[in-house]
Amino acid sequence: MNNFDPAATVGEHDKHLSQAAAGELGSLLKKGSAQSSARYWLPFFINLLKVSDIVVLLFAGFGGFFVRFGLDAKLSTAGHLFIYLSTLVIIVSLHCAQAYREREILSLNSLLSTLGLGFFGGLSLITIVGYLSGTLSGYSRVWVATSACAWFVLLLANRLILTRMIYRARMANMLDESIIIVGANERAELIVNAIKRSGHANIRVLGVFDDRVERGIPSTLRQHMLGSTCTMLDYIRANPVDRVVVALPWLATERVEALLTKLRTVPVRIDLVPNNVVWQFPSINMERLAGVPVLTIANSRVGEQMGRLKRAEDLVISSILLALVSPVLAIIALAIKLDSPGPVIFKQRRHGFNNQEFEVWKFRSMKVDDCASGEVKQATRFDSRVTRVGGFLRRSSLDELPQLFNVLFGHMSIVGPRPHAIKHNLEFGAIISEYYARHNVKPGITGWAQVNGFRGETDTLDKMQRRVEHDLHYIEHWSLMLDMKILVMTAFSVWFHKTAY
Repeated sequence: MNNFDPAATVGEHDKHLSQAAAGELGSLLKKGSAQSSARYWLPFFINLLKVSDIVVLLFAGFGGFFVRFGLDAKLSTAGHLFIYLSTLVIIVSLHCAQAYREREILSLNSLLSTLGLGFFGGLSLITIVGYLSGTLSGYSRVWVATSACAWFVLLLANRLILTRMIYRARMANMLDESIIIVGANERAELIVNAIKRSGHANIRVLGVFDDRVERGIPSTLRQHMLGSTCTMLDYIRANPVDRVVVALPWLATERVEALLTKLRTVPVRIDLVPNNVVWQFPSINMERLAGVPVLTIANSRVGEQMGRLKRAEDLVISSILLALVSPVLAIIALAIKLDSPGPVIFKQRRHGFNNQEFEVWKFRSMKVDDCASGEVKQATRFDSRVTRVGGFLRRSSLDELPQLFNVLFGHMSIVGPRPHAIKHNLEFGAIISEYYARHNVKPGITGWAQVNGFRGETDTLDKMQRRVEHDLHYIEHWSLMLDMKILVMTAFSVWFHKTAY
């Protein structure tokens, strides 16, 4: 017997309606929360920092004037011009130091380092141009000094406040980036595991979609399965999804193209995971060559490191350092002459950019007979070949100072991979596959490997391998800010380092 109950049916109908309404409300709430994701809040924080920086710079400029001359003082046109131009120079300098990039504002250390580089770079430019042009002498030194101190303090306060706001936003999950992955395969498994290992609390994997579930799913992905790609668009429209990562193999061209066509109809970022062969390269950039998309997998920064900006950096820094240390150079030269017979400068052929040979200069730190011998052997602790003065020079890195002339001549840079003896290049180049990639840029007086502890004797293959890895990291991630960081670290971690003999 059919137990049909109209009342029950109406009740069930109302229940379904209420559930649908609740589901729709939930969907709206989720869509609202999507508006609070990282892609909306990070630009907000960046713009907030920019605007507040401009405000505090102007405030400090006017405040410094009134502190010096009193509230009744009238600011001249030249005074207004100084405040506005100084604000513009410092803001541009902060931009050049990458102080307003998304990646930088998420870390207090990055915020402080970019502030230091951008602010003092801008202040130095204002001081140098003002001094050379004579315009700075027309302003009160107390006013300028007061404003400069206020600039830095208020810019610092801005970043401390922003860090606190970002921390609260993270605690409220406002900076979470929600992603879904298409393709339940080994690539998707690698992505999920990589996110777990990296500890990125602001990346949430909502789930995985795949049509071919019958082929078998990796065990770590089973709990993340949400269904087939047929239901994917509905899921994206009903949930706060920021990014779709397509992990399908590129060989399935028609399948991938059809999927990408569908995904372009929803407002989310779409990422395509490259073929496995590309994964081994640390730095990948997408460009267009005559309109044709290409992937740059290596050496994307080499052009910049061999360009005019890097050369200008080398010329300015080497010229300033030579002017400052010229008395030291004379004293060291005299000490070497008095300590042992022979020339002051030791010259040796090394490989530079593109394996081209050049003559590197150093203060002689060994006895003449040992320097002139054909055998190339790295110095070791208590090496009998090293002179008394030479031991001090090597430990303090003062023997490297003549390489400032190599920088002026264009054979070297201030920062870059250290040049090795040609014999060592041939030896290690035959063992380490990417060894000669160090020569894709000019060698440097100091480098990323040196400030990270890989300096001096490389008595094992592992030490040289680690040095090469650091050198390649520097080449792929070069920036003026990184050079400045290495120079500051050099002053603390290279001089008097225990591995220099």
